[in-house]
Amino acid sequence: MGLGALAFLNPLALGALAALPVIYWLLRTVPPRPRQLEFPPTRILVGLENREKTPAKTPWWLLLIRMLAATLIILALAEPVLNPDRNAPIPGRGPVVVVVDNGWTAGSRWAERLAVVEQVIAEAEGQSRPVAVVPTAATTRAPSVRVEAPSQAKATARALQPQPFAPDRSAAVTALEQGLAAVVEQGLGVVYLTDGVDHDGKSGELLARLQAIAERGGGGLILAQEARDDPAVGIEGRITAAGQIEARVVRSGGPAGIGTVLAQSARGDVLATGTYAFDAGSREAKAAIELPLELRNQVNRLVLAGQSSAGAVSLLDQRSQWQRIGLVSGESSEQAQPLLAPFYYIEKALAPTAEIVKPRAATLDTSLEEALTAKVSVLALADIGTLPDEMIERLQKFMESGGVLLRFAGPRLEKGGDKLLPVPLRIGGRTLGGALSWSTPQKLTAFEDQSLFAGLAIPDEVTVTRQVLADPSRLGPDVLVWARLADGTPLVTARRVGDGLVVLFHITGNSDWSNLPLSGLFVEMLKRVAAQGRVGGAALGAGAGEPAASGASGATAAASGVLAPIATLDGYGKLGSPPPMARALTPDAIAALKPNLEHPPGYYGSRGAPVALNVVQAGDALEPLPAPPSGTALRASGGSEESPLKPSMLTLALALLAVDMLAILMLQAGGLGALFSRSRGAASAAAPVRATSAVAALAMTSVALLALAGAPVALAQPTAATDAKAQIATSNVTLGYVLTGDAEADEASRQGLAGLARVLQLRTAVTPGEPLAVDIVKDEIAFYPVLYWPVPERATALPRETLAKIDAYMKQGGMIIFDTRDHGRGGGLGIGLSRDGETPLQRIIGALDLPRLEPVPDGHVLTKSFYLLRSFPGRWDGGQLWVEAGGVAEDETGRQARRADGVTSILVTSNDLASAWALDARGRPLYPTVPGGEVQREMAFRAGINIVMHALTGNYKADQVHVPALLERLGQ
Repeated sequence: MGLGALAFLNPLALGALAALPVIYWLLRTVPPRPRQLEFPPTRILVGLENREKTPAKTPWWLLLIRMLAATLIILALAEPVLNPDRNAPIPGRGPVVVVVDNGWTAGSRWAERLAVVEQVIAEAEGQSRPVAVVPTAATTRAPSVRVEAPSQAKATARALQPQPFAPDRSAAVTALEQGLAAVVEQGLGVVYLTDGVDHDGKSGELLARLQAIAERGGGGLILAQEARDDPAVGIEGRITAAGQIEARVVRSGGPAGIGTVLAQSARGDVLATGTYAFDAGSREAKAAIELPLELRNQVNRLVLAGQSSAGAVSLLDQRSQWQRIGLVSGESSEQAQPLLAPFYYIEKALAPTAEIVKPRAATLDTSLEEALTAKVSVLALADIGTLPDEMIERLQKFMESGGVLLRFAGPRLEKGGDKLLPVPLRIGGRTLGGALSWSTPQKLTAFEDQSLFAGLAIPDEVTVTRQVLADPSRLGPDVLVWARLADGTPLVTARRVGDGLVVLFHITGNSDWSNLPLSGLFVEMLKRVAAQGRVGGAALGAGAGEPAASGASGATAAASGVLAPIATLDGYGKLGSPPPMARALTPDAIAALKPNLEHPPGYYGSRGAPVALNVVQAGDALEPLPAPPSGTALRASGGSEESPLKPSMLTLALALLAVDMLAILMLQAGGLGALFSRSRGAASAAAPVRATSAVAALAMTSVALLALAGAPVALAQPTAATDAKAQIATSNVTLGYVLTGDAEADEASRQGLAGLARVLQLRTAVTPGEPLAVDIVKDEIAFYPVLYWPVPERATALPRETLAKIDAYMKQGGMIIFDTRDHGRGGGLGIGLSRDGETPLQRIIGALDLPRLEPVPDGHVLTKSFYLLRSFPGRWDGGQLWVEAGGVAEDETGRQARRADGVTSILVTSNDLASAWALDARGRPLYPTVPGGEVQREMAFRAGINIVMHALTGNYKADQVHVPALLERLGQ
């Protein structure tokens, strides 16, 4: 029921307005006149004047105040709402399922999308229905769907984060079907908050599946789609044939608009900007950015200004980095047959991805100097046998500073060459039919794993008929053989000179000695050699202060089948450390791979030559979501927020009642001045009594009205949700994990404690319940014997009240496991307790009243509470476990280490215990344990059992060590 922008959630309560005339009659009723009795002693009172008069009726203004207060209370009980939600109510009688797209498109508008999710949960709470929150972009390898109370569903929704890849709606619907099979006949109300993009072309089928699930028991599907005036956008960057940076911006449609593309370096500096413009309804726009080669090679990523999603970032790798290459030949460039020119095929191979410099000077010295002055990163020499000494010295410095000297053989090099060769050559070449000849043309053998060309396919038709021979006695460990012929003789050799390379192709750069230059293999080989050059003294992917990749390590990482993740994007488009679930890629797979949970977008390979995996790739387009099935209800995901008026009306009614009480006091005291006067005799003596009674009545009324309004008061009882959680936590031994706000870390904590609880139940007498999530600021923590607290990288200081609660918990026997989870990433605990707040752990516990900590000593109760242990590994092994120091030793602050009943109140580790304990529904591990494998996982479970048994039994095991002394004491 509503009127304009006002509606009443409980309109039946408005029927109480009919009682207002009765209330009015009661308020103005005058009590009956008192009976008069003759009492002789009262004659002495004859003649005394009674100054206090009792009015014959209630004053009109006081009556008006009371009527207004009664009207406000009745209206408040009808629960009025301003700007009510005009959407249809959620259909069905069973659980409310909130399906939310949390893929890469959600990053820029996640706060708004989360607000809509919470609004739907609030509607479900108003209908007393449980809720299941289903993200379409999975955060775990085995996604599951759980039906929860609305309060818990809100915590689950807040723990969700946008993921840096497209949603997998099919997997989400399958998980929904399996997880809610038992309640689907109750009539599910499915609310799907979608981004409006058809990512895989199958969204129409999935919408039909969702509707079929919802309608099976009499429920229905509601589609909440974002406004079309602000669609999600993605970007794909590339280098054009003309050497420009081109950004292709895509969207699923919308109004006309313009935007800015930022070209950023690895440090985040903006090197240039470009502008793109969308026409109304268009789905693609382009922006071009012009930069000199030196600056262009420093561009690390293209970013859409004003957007914060993984799709709004396009990472550029070494494939997008151009080199400036100089070509110098010992022959004349004026030839009648250009196909036989020494650099014809080399120039054709490199020109699409490099800037070619061809000096036109008449002499060799001048040509080389002209090329070096142009700041080339690769200098290619064709059939130049002997270089002048002065130029050898100049080229030596060029290579030491990171340049690549690329030489091709020819008749002049058959004389032996000079010092600037990877390996000394034998005098005289090797030709088909010569003294050192082959009976047939030679083919290439497969490239070795450590070769720069590893992984390249060799065509069968590639043969060699002539070459210059390397002296086999001079092939030392400093000579890199990147390619060999079938008989084992080197075809391409290289040697490192400072930060650069000298590379020799033992054949000509044209087709005189081999048909290799005619093949596509030659193009790929030259690209990899050119990529080793450095422009501006830094390789792409090397951060500030990082050296470029040495030798062929950068390229061979991509070719050897091991493209390990280096840095990945999160859901907001920020580049950081790879998540624990990120896995390595193969070079063949990355070309056609779409980012997913195990392969998020980012850099893979080596830091010197990384390979980029982006969300938006070449040819990708964002298609709009197809029309929903008939019978699907629609609602807007934004709009004005509804405002309940009940609290305001009750507050105003309370204020009117307070005015009424003050007015009564004034009337009884004869005026406001007489209320505080001490010269009124009996009247003034009675005034404080009446005032005290009025204040007490005012306090009681305030508590009642505030409780009715739902405001928190000191006398308020715990909510039903708090009581239910407390009952669950105390019904069994319950392990708790602290929510960090990182959905991945929180899910790993839940799975880890659930796996540990399963192992505890199988191996010990402890029967734990399901682990519970704990909001360390709001929730009561006294119910949990052990709290597992993963320390996030962006941990912030806690409020003083929370620190006091944690301190009391630890001093009264509770145990907290702080897990920094950074040992496997080369991090450290940073628990020096210097209180400088530099590390995430110190930001959390720096203000706590902590005892002195020490590594677990030999003979500590933790080493024998159930199993006999020497180490406490988790997903990683090698990190130290810190406990409270024993004895009466004092730390630098003078505080003594204290333990409650022999239980250490704090454990600090970096080994990521929860990931080692995490199991799926079938009992299979979810995360690998490094480096010990399943043996290490078993030891991690034993460590977890020892920790729980120590928390539950205290110093029991410590006393067993002193059994002889105890028996002797008992004998006395």
